[in-house]
Amino acid sequence: MQIRNWMLASAVIGVFASCSNEAGSSKDNPDSTSTTTETKKSTRHVEVPEATRTSFEAKYPQASDVTWNYHEPAIEAPIEWEWTSWPAVDTNDYVANFKVNDDDYWVWYTYNGDWIGTVSEVSDYSSLPPAVNNVVKTQFPGFTIKSVDKENDKNRTAYEIQMENGEDKMKALIAEDGTIIKKKGKVNGEKIKEKNKDSLK
Repeated sequence: MQIRNWMLASAVIGVFASCSNEAGSSKDNPDSTSTTTETKKSTRHVEVPEATRTSFEAKYPQASDVTWNYHEPAIEAPIEWEWTSWPAVDTNDYVANFKVNDDDYWVWYTYNGDWIGTVSEVSDYSSLPPAVNNVVKTQFPGFTIKSVDKENDKNRTAYEIQMENGEDKMKALIAEDGTIIKKKGKVNGEKIKEKNKDSLK
């Protein structure tokens, strides 16, 4: 859900241009995919190196509706970026938005073509790992899951889960083994913000 909200916000300001119709080989570099990204202030041509495109296609062979862009820090990310422990990215790095089986995905690559990480929307909450489901039930009793984004990189897979219980709201980042990495929210009018320092290595 958070990813869909980010997509809507991005579309409203005209940041993303579809790669499916505009992608192709650049005249200057036949080993790249190119597309043009337009914002309210500028137009920026996106050149995706062949190595990055090949890596992406091998990792996500079922991807559809692929859109490539340069990372835009002004655009709110679909996740709590500081929670990921991923390396910092800048406007020379790439982000691709795509779909797999109607679920939204985002993937980031460095300008050198190294994979940084992937975020995907989880629409079937019953598919969460048993350890994650168990932690939600035991550590957040009474809360209902509202959205789940799966984050994975070279070091870990974790789930950013937004939950509600009446007026109470909670967001937690839970590793696939059930470790609560971070959580924040408001319960009974009091703000809660905690992190597990041992899990942020």
